[in-house]
Amino acid sequence: MRTVSASAMLLLLGSCGTPAAPDPRLLQVAKDYVAYGRVTDHLRWAPTLCSAPPPTWSPAPPRMSVSRDAGTHGRKLYHLYAKDFDAYRMSELRPQPAGQVLVKEAWIPAAGSTSKNPMAGERGPLFLMMKTGESDSDAGWIYATLTPDGNTVTAAGKIASCMECHESKQDRLFGVKSCASAE
Repeated sequence: MRTVSASAMLLLLGSCGTPAAPDPRLLQVAKDYVAYGRVTDHLRWAPTLCSAPPPTWSPAPPRMSVSRDAGTHGRKLYHLYAKDFDAYRMSELRPQPAGQVLVKEAWIPAAGSTSKNPMAGERGPLFLMMKTGESDSDAGWIYATLTPDGNTVTAAGKIASCMECHESKQDRLFGVKSCASAE
């Protein structure tokens, strides 16, 4: 039987690394976003599929699909918050400043919910966009998903599913007019 020296074992274990700690800015946003103010006070249907990684602490919640695309798993109800509302409302005319933060507070539609009478059911994940201007970002933006309570980051950075939907938009934003037309 072959034995491994203690120093070789430590080297092997040390190379495995540990997962990177979540960006503390994301957790701070989750604590502060309600103070930013809502972009509108109307509960809206999300125009596209926004899905977060399933939480490890419970099974994924059921979703009611209203999407016409059989390949998606339904839309959510949401409120949108913008850290710099004035900059956001001008998003179709000019890029957002570094430091801009957008938070989509989501809910699973309640049974019987319709586009004319949206009713929030179970709280869904938080979806964040933060314009950092950092080189390892999507045109300056990083995306994140957090658990509904905002205490745990479930994904962050250049998230492929977020980038796919946002890449064709002006400065990666759907914008006020696009949000209004999603009702």
